[in-house]
Amino acid sequence: MEDREVLRLRAQFKQLQRRLRREAGPTHGVSRTARQVLAAADRLGGAQPRGLAEELQMTSSNVAAALRELEGAGFVRRSRDEEDARRVLVAVTPAGSAAVADARSQRDTWLGRAVEALLDPEEQRVLVAAGELLERLAEFELPEGATPGRTAGPT
Repeated sequence: MEDREVLRLRAQFKQLQRRLRREAGPTHGVSRTARQVLAAADRLGGAQPRGLAEELQMTSSNVAAALRELEGAGFVRRSRDEEDARRVLVAVTPAGSAAVADARSQRDTWLGRAVEALLDPEEQRVLVAAGELLERLAEFELPEGATPGRTAGPT
């Protein structure tokens, strides 16, 4: 794949991601960062703040601020780990899970309607096949010892 094709594909992914975020709408007055932290905590089944920061590639201070916001909104509950009181555990409340489910539902509804409105049955089949390819790409790991970046190959 040529560099310009890779750049275009990445730009297309970003464009769809931005649109999906917009379609989810606001989550009861919490910031976008807080929504990301909430979704990650829900996806992980709860977590420690450090784990959320690593998952989202955010600073610990940004996650801490988002958790304060989410706790204030009643979407998460923080508690001390019974086995190690130095650790904090984050649990998503039922209200937080409902907010995440609602946002996902809104995005899914928009995407389903867009696919139905814009793509014919053959294009829909191609899109499903492309989704399977995207899953494979998401699972790709560099071989041990390899350095990130483009490798020499056909263009």
